[in-house]
Amino acid sequence: MPRKIYGRTLIETMSALAILSILLTIALPNLQDMRDNNERTQAVNQMIAVIHHARSSAVFGRTVVSVCPGKSNCTGEKHWHTRLLIFRDENANGYLDLDDDLLHQVKIADEFHWQWNRNKGHLQFEADGSTRALNGTLTLCKGAIPLQQVVISLSGRTRTQQPKKGVSC
Repeated sequence: MPRKIYGRTLIETMSALAILSILLTIALPNLQDMRDNNERTQAVNQMIAVIHHARSSAVFGRTVVSVCPGKSNCTGEKHWHTRLLIFRDENANGYLDLDDDLLHQVKIADEFHWQWNRNKGHLQFEADGSTRALNGTLTLCKGAIPLQQVVISLSGRTRTQQPKKGVSC
């Protein structure tokens, strides 16, 4: 009895590769958009987590807690990049001094930065969770493009929104 040989012809293989390449051409841009969306969402969630951590530390520790940008000390800038520092601010000056207790450091993804719309380069929370009159808006930027905003109320609560027209990075 003759044996059957199972295999694919060159035409079948080329047809399958052509269909696969068409599907990949259609899917890749959507995958890139999904990846960009996920990175943006991750950056926004990270900032909200930092704010919630600082606020809850202020309430539970019954002290002033500050958030500022910087690697080892607060830079005082309105342009937040590289790292965020969360610390108990004993003298409530918004800077990490020697007698202040560093609670947490968070690295900001290299492709993003945050633009703080207040004159002071820090955010502070009172022992009751309010913001020491430092309510404002943080805008997530990728290069010069505003992507998302985190709005912080006087009471210390947060919400997100799409960037308003005229917002700059």
